[in-house]
Amino acid sequence: MQNDIQEFLKAGNDILNSVSSAIDRNDYSNLHADVARAVKSVSIERKVNYSSQMKQGVQPQQQAKPRTVVFPFLQKNISKFLGVPQMAISGAIGAFFLLPLLGAILSGSIAGSITLGVIIATCAFIFARGKKKYDLSKKYYQYGSILKQAEFFNIADLARASVKSDKSVLKDIKNMIKFGFLPRARFDSTETVCMVTDRAYEQYLGAESDRIAREQREEEEKKAAIAAERAKHAEYKNLSDKEIQILEDGKEYITFVRQINDVIPDTEVMSDKLYRLEEIMNKIFAQVKKDPGSAEELHKLMTYYLPTTKKLLNAYVELDKQPEVGENITQTKREIDDAMDTINMAFETLLDSLFQDMAWDISSDISVMKTMMAQDGLTVEGQGITAQTGAVAQSMVGQAAAQSLEFGGQAQAQTQPK
Repeated sequence: MQNDIQEFLKAGNDILNSVSSAIDRNDYSNLHADVARAVKSVSIERKVNYSSQMKQGVQPQQQAKPRTVVFPFLQKNISKFLGVPQMAISGAIGAFFLLPLLGAILSGSIAGSITLGVIIATCAFIFARGKKKYDLSKKYYQYGSILKQAEFFNIADLARASVKSDKSVLKDIKNMIKFGFLPRARFDSTETVCMVTDRAYEQYLGAESDRIAREQREEEEKKAAIAAERAKHAEYKNLSDKEIQILEDGKEYITFVRQINDVIPDTEVMSDKLYRLEEIMNKIFAQVKKDPGSAEELHKLMTYYLPTTKKLLNAYVELDKQPEVGENITQTKREIDDAMDTINMAFETLLDSLFQDMAWDISSDISVMKTMMAQDGLTVEGQGITAQTGAVAQSMVGQAAAQSLEFGGQAQAQTQPK
């Protein structure tokens, strides 16, 4: 096979030399004959080689080959020079038609320009496709040497080992499947893992089936547990499944904090912080029972802060078990101890925010009540306002009476006889 490639390369090189010579001499009369001779020489040389092998009693296809280890990724024997003959011949033919195209353009021949342009564009397409195959064949053996005996691999791991991006490696593998390099290769549902053997794919299908069944079973168990808790606790009657799940998860975290507090030996400072954390968490989840609408505010608490707190406390317990206390252990425990202050402060802020709406409602009710009492004269401020209003009213009544008397006197004087 390698000899065949070399023959094609030699023929392509001869064609390119003929084209270059014709351009330099500005004489194209012998170019067609040179190209035909170069192409013909390939078939003649292959016949000569085959005849010599037959005379020696050696069948070409029966020649002994060195035994090599075949890796699962490299199951198919792909030529390392794949696409090279395609590039050589298409490049030579495209170059051959460049000058005729230029002549057709200068002479104003539209039909000739279009025809030659299509031929050259086709040659360029074939050359690009050959180049793509050649590059892909190099990557094929590069990836195979990295993966070795692996029957499946993670795209990210292969990208890291080959110093490439995940996106480019995934594109390469898809192209290898497209061109038939990897006839048995298949991706998982997320296209993050590739299996290159039937056995690996069957194992994946089995694992995927088990995972789906396990998730369905866990979902059913979770729903059953929620229904049981709803039936057991009267306070869960008006709560949604999500709110009940938040409360149940909260119970688990509170139990965990209590267990950690029992495990930590003779550390009063940390123990006090855990007691405080447990107390705050009890108040938070108690408020959720009273006000289910506040459950949404606990999303970040349940998905990040509490799992992180659990991880820190587990690390603290593990560090406490170490027989020898070094500087790193002491420093890490000190950092966890300081972090608990921050965590307690954050939980206290969250607890306070849960009562914010209640505080606003109470403040509003008190303000309205004071205003009504003042208007009814039931407060000191209200009595002052009432007294002032009464004085003004009495003054207005007195003025009206005086005006009435004055008007009555004038009317009586006018009605007396002269």
